[in-house]
Amino acid sequence: MNHISAVTAIVVIFSLPAAACSSTEIPEPAAAEPTTTTTTVAPTTTVAPTTTATTTTTTTTTTTTTVAPTTTTTTLPPTTTTIQTGSILSSEVVDIGSLGVAWRVTYSSVSVTGEPIEVTGVIAAPDSDTTTPRPVLSIAHGTTGLADQCAPSASFPDVFDLAALTPFLERGWVVTATDYEGMGGPGLHAYIVGESEARGVFDIVRAARNIGGVGADGPLVVWGHSQGGHAAMHVSQRWQDLAPDLDLVGVAAGAPPSQLDLLSTFLQGSDFQGYLIMVGAGLAVSYPELDLKSVTNPEYHYLLDELENGCTGYVMDLVNPIPFSDLLSVADIFAIPEWRARLTENDTNQLPNQAPVIILHGDQDEQIPIISSEFLLGQLCDMPDHAPVERRVYPGATHTSAVFDYFDDLVVWLEARIDGEPAVDQCSS
Repeated sequence: MNHISAVTAIVVIFSLPAAACSSTEIPEPAAAEPTTTTTTVAPTTTVAPTTTATTTTTTTTTTTTTVAPTTTTTTLPPTTTTIQTGSILSSEVVDIGSLGVAWRVTYSSVSVTGEPIEVTGVIAAPDSDTTTPRPVLSIAHGTTGLADQCAPSASFPDVFDLAALTPFLERGWVVTATDYEGMGGPGLHAYIVGESEARGVFDIVRAARNIGGVGADGPLVVWGHSQGGHAAMHVSQRWQDLAPDLDLVGVAAGAPPSQLDLLSTFLQGSDFQGYLIMVGAGLAVSYPELDLKSVTNPEYHYLLDELENGCTGYVMDLVNPIPFSDLLSVADIFAIPEWRARLTENDTNQLPNQAPVIILHGDQDEQIPIISSEFLLGQLCDMPDHAPVERRVYPGATHTSAVFDYFDDLVVWLEARIDGEPAVDQCSS
């Protein structure tokens, strides 16, 4: 849950004026069979799809953009009768200089209610075709807001983005970064909805696999900080359910939100209180049984509409001055069964990690209290059949500065997972 600061661009990943990109066609996959998985779409339910199939249609259109000195055409794929998650629906080339090649993409995914959705993001790779599988890093960004204009891919890349990409592209890896559901695509962002975040992270890797010559078929590692840490934890916990076709070998979660009841109390009345209304809105847009207006003081219903009019700083400016006790029409949202159930489901302490995890946290974090990740480590260790878990604490580091403190350790840890080295399991030490 990163606040607005120039340096957080390394965490939030990605930004550059849209004029700096050009529309072009991504080449067809070199392989005869796609690397995506096919999901049968189901009628809307409160949690997951059923097996009843419906049909979704992708309209075939042609967009032509002049790119000096030539003109290139992008054609969307033909109509399909099932959702092939990770299908690329549109793409634009983005200039990242000598680092390699990059695309801003729109790709297919599935919502938590089983509906077909479009998600946006960025794919970057070394500037050379290969038939050899390359390692893949999928980055889960921190909080930027709930509205489309807050999507990190819309402003990709700035100097911080390039600094974050450099060590991985120089190692010959492919890097992907989802905007998540509802950012850059239809609807409000499903903020802090773990399954939605995890699907976004996995499906953009499948999209990268569909680009011929990129070689995004190697082992996968995931990194996220703040909201991205929340997403990363759910990636580690939902891997076998959502993406068993991907070779997930390690997950790094920086300052992951957990103990959501404790976190709610911690944030109330703070400079980051606005996160709480964002969480409520993200849950409400994802689960039909949740109605945010019904638990919000009518005087402040207008705030719910404002969530689509600005990004994180805008929301904080609107919400933080209001006493939290005045915002809600209920004393404790955790006392309402349907809200408590969904908040608990989307905590990061409910499922064992299925891939090795490292938690990275600054002990002066003013947004995600350091005690929360200590609790999380203990909870994960107590779960049967968990993969290795490690937690590293960075003395004196705040929510944002921790990224700079741990970045070198992060690169080393991720590379060790790619190389097949065994991960430390702090639970057994």
